[in-house]
Amino acid sequence: MNRKKNYNEYHFRAKDWIIFGLMGLGKIAIIAYLFFDSLKAIFFILPLIGIDYKSMKKEKIEEQKQSFTKQFRSMMEAIVTSLNAGYSLEYSFVDARRDLQLIYSEKEDIFREIDLFLEGIKMNMPVEELMKDLGKRSGVQDIKNFANVILVAKRNGGNLMHIIDKTVKNIIDKASVEEEIKTMIAAKKLEEKIMMVMPYGIIFYLRMTSGELLQVLYHNLLGVVLMATFLLMIYLADFWAKKIMEIRV
Repeated sequence: MNRKKNYNEYHFRAKDWIIFGLMGLGKIAIIAYLFFDSLKAIFFILPLIGIDYKSMKKEKIEEQKQSFTKQFRSMMEAIVTSLNAGYSLEYSFVDARRDLQLIYSEKEDIFREIDLFLEGIKMNMPVEELMKDLGKRSGVQDIKNFANVILVAKRNGGNLMHIIDKTVKNIIDKASVEEEIKTMIAAKKLEEKIMMVMPYGIIFYLRMTSGELLQVLYHNLLGVVLMATFLLMIYLADFWAKKIMEIRV
């Protein structure tokens, strides 16, 4: 069994499939009723489930990366503490593992990665190569940069402890900026979600209060085309809104 995890991928668990299935089928049924007034339309708008699946999977991958990045930063802080105490870089992973056990559950990804590091070190594999492999699998720029820093420091014979300490401080400062940005746009993300729900609410309100106004848009070619265009615009607006709020530091 391959213990190495690719953080650029996410495999749905049973719970994820149940949530996605219920939400997806519910959304398709609502769209068929509100936009086309026909259950037969469900078969024609099923491809929208594929779009929602990709969107949900992307969100899960991003959550997975963010969670692991946070754990990695904690590991780096623990390693710096060990280096300042006089331990070697290789042994500092052992010490960091003990410290992280006080913060995280053993089920977290960081412990599997530390164990892979320790196994690699026992096989005389360079730490920078192990870190480079982790950076590639995680897709996290901070880890890739850290691997390059260790590689350059070892090749050029610099003060490894000082360089690692400075790099980790930069990573922590970057994390603080990211948290500030997330806090600043949290309200905007909530507004975006509300705006994406509003079109469905408006159509539902019109159907409940003035259903005859919408009848001209149902069961005829022009109405179907107009409603399909309206639905497409909602999806495009959602896509661009999420793109705009993807702020990278």
